[in-house]
Amino acid sequence: MIRLLHVISSALMFGVGVGAFWFMLTTVRSGDTAAIAVTTRNAVRAEWFIAAPVALVQPVTGYVLMLQLGYPLRSTWFFAVATLYIVAGMCWVYLIKTELKLRDLAAEHGGEGALPASFGLLFRRWTRLAVGSFAGVLAIFWLMVFRPGLAA
Repeated sequence: MIRLLHVISSALMFGVGVGAFWFMLTTVRSGDTAAIAVTTRNAVRAEWFIAAPVALVQPVTGYVLMLQLGYPLRSTWFFAVATLYIVAGMCWVYLIKTELKLRDLAAEHGGEGALPASFGLLFRRWTRLAVGSFAGVLAIFWLMVFRPGLAA
């Protein structure tokens, strides 16, 4: 049951991230400020109501699985997983902070006229943070699947 919870929560975390990235990217590129306001608001909601809870479930279920499977906590594999999770998580925290600013800027304009130049700068920062977080999560997935240095 723990393994199922771990896999489902990782799928939700990754899926929300990919979905938010896709919809934010395509909506911002459209230039439709009303759509941007709605999309940024919904992206923030998805982060808080789906991604944040499963991001908390992941290390707990991962730890329990390690104990059940007898994986050593002092292994290079675990150090790599934990480091990547922390780095990806830090990218995500700053991504959320940036996403809140994007949401607020878009809401201030309420679909009227062009967004300020600061929106574009923040969106580029948001994109870099999203890519960094995704890269970390993909590397963790690779480690989870292939478990280099650990017994199958």
